[in-house]
Amino acid sequence: MSKKMKVKVAQLCFLGIVLVGILILRQNVGSVVYKRNTVVCTDTRLEHKGKKKLPLIYGITSTYTRHVQIAELTRLSQTLMHIPMFHWLLTEDAHSKTDLVAHFLNHSNLSYTHLFHKNNSTSRLVKDLNTRNNALRWIRENVQPSTNAILYFMDDDNTYSLRVFDEIRKTKRGRAWPVGLSAGLLHEGPIECKDGKAVRWNVHWWPQRTVPIDMAGFAIHVKVLFEKPTSEFTDREDIESVFLESLGFNRDNMEVNYCKDVLVWHTQTKTPVIVQ
Repeated sequence: MSKKMKVKVAQLCFLGIVLVGILILRQNVGSVVYKRNTVVCTDTRLEHKGKKKLPLIYGITSTYTRHVQIAELTRLSQTLMHIPMFHWLLTEDAHSKTDLVAHFLNHSNLSYTHLFHKNNSTSRLVKDLNTRNNALRWIRENVQPSTNAILYFMDDDNTYSLRVFDEIRKTKRGRAWPVGLSAGLLHEGPIECKDGKAVRWNVHWWPQRTVPIDMAGFAIHVKVLFEKPTSEFTDREDIESVFLESLGFNRDNMEVNYCKDVLVWHTQTKTPVIVQ
């Protein structure tokens, strides 16, 4: 083989190696993106293997038909998509599951259970009493008492930082943190803590409450729910405090390690005026 031919063969070999390298690189980049997308997708599902060691969070949300319902649920679901080991208990105030909410959940890519229960129009103070208690019944009937899982009650119009879910997972029995824009205050609840306990609470409305906190300001471990099998929400203005007290909690035994920043806000959406 002539010298010129040898050079040409070497050039072709080099070109072939470069082309093969480019193809391998493209495949690797594609697989990384694919894996990353898969992780993002499966992170929000119970079967995601990489997150199974985390405590499971059951997020309980009561919802009812209104113009902003799907808008509120969409906003909330966009937050929940980022939360691993999360199961959404969405309970409708209705005599049966509505097609609108069923369709929304079916396209949410979240792990969820769709419940319904009509709230009692005779309840004087708490409009979503039955839907909340319906979710508690579902937990007691479908979850093993030994399950490492935590309950968190989430209004569909609240605003949640992703960091609050890290705080929720630390719950051993019952945990509390401040809630922004609650009870006439910039933030209500524990504002100073030491050694895992609250030493000062920020309270304006009904300061004598046993645990002065908004519904978004606490989480409980499921084992506590099974220890008190008859505890449920009651038609009281201080619904959160009475419920926590029925589970054996007070200001001294609530776990509180985070008082510095507000991680959840009791926001509300203005009712739109529809002219057509």
